[in-house]
Amino acid sequence: MADAPAPSTDQLVVIGNQPLVAEARLAQQVEPLTPNPRFFIRCNFNIPAIRPDEWRLTIGGAVSNPRTMSLADLKKLPSRTISATMECAGNGRSYLPPPTEGNQFGYGAVSAATWTGTPLREVLNAAGVSSDAVEIKFVGCDKGFEKKVGAELNFERSLPLAAALHPDTLLAWDMNGEPLPAEHGGPVRVLVPGWYGVASVKWLAEISAITEPFTGYFQVKKYILPQPDGSITPVQERRPRSLIVEPADQTVQAAGAVEIRGLAWSGHQPIQLVEVSFDGGKSWRMARLQEATSPYVWRHWSITWSAAPGSYTLLTRATDAAGRTQPVEGEWNLLGYCNNGIQKISLTIR
Repeated sequence: MADAPAPSTDQLVVIGNQPLVAEARLAQQVEPLTPNPRFFIRCNFNIPAIRPDEWRLTIGGAVSNPRTMSLADLKKLPSRTISATMECAGNGRSYLPPPTEGNQFGYGAVSAATWTGTPLREVLNAAGVSSDAVEIKFVGCDKGFEKKVGAELNFERSLPLAAALHPDTLLAWDMNGEPLPAEHGGPVRVLVPGWYGVASVKWLAEISAITEPFTGYFQVKKYILPQPDGSITPVQERRPRSLIVEPADQTVQAAGAVEIRGLAWSGHQPIQLVEVSFDGGKSWRMARLQEATSPYVWRHWSITWSAAPGSYTLLTRATDAAGRTQPVEGEWNLLGYCNNGIQKISLTIR
């Protein structure tokens, strides 16, 4: 399959070109949702060129009614529209000491959009998933040579059956009111709200019901977290995080009233509290939270600070409805995933 033309990245911070990896600019994350040209891009392989009218989805494995669907077939089924934040599991990786493998993201591997698509369970129910199925496997059209495997492979991941059948898990074909762009997985991608972006397989080609846990490379060797007992688990639900988007790190502000703005999000639980410290964590003040427009999308927050001249370290932390609060330092792991350690902003007031 040919590669798609390179998309414009003028409004992003490019980290790599082959495959394309680019993060959003934090200072531009001011709107409720992220416009498509400013939405971060994360590819494991080159972007495949797929004509929407030629796209086909194969549904098979442990099902009683295997089938092949076109985009027109998919759109005939009931649809849902959901606002949801998408975050790469490697977001914030560059702030983990010591350095880890992978793209050295700052804090911009996160964006939010409105997604429209067909609930995955509509497709699975029509296919008749076997009672002994335990997971649903997804295969993307994107593929390439993986040096740690020593072979060419497609991007593949799986979901537990319960997550696949959740009414908000979508086969998305629309993003912010436009056909899903190629760089974001078009014509169709999986959307798993509340999970790190790796679960939302792009350029979807195949869905299979499987009766044993999937053991593919991107499931058990990459995008994994080590556990205390020595086992590993695939990256799944997002951890709570709060970020300051304005003012920027290492900037100078005039003394007086300074407006601090930011974003906060979590996985399956809404954000309940955002706190800000102006003294390096010795004391904390509660920020004002905007109303949530969706259980899966970030919440904007702000706080007004009466700033006297001096040098300051600003911190912010989020707590979600499950009581999970950001740690001071992220949990180090070899591949640098799920770092939700507290962000630190240095600010000079004159």
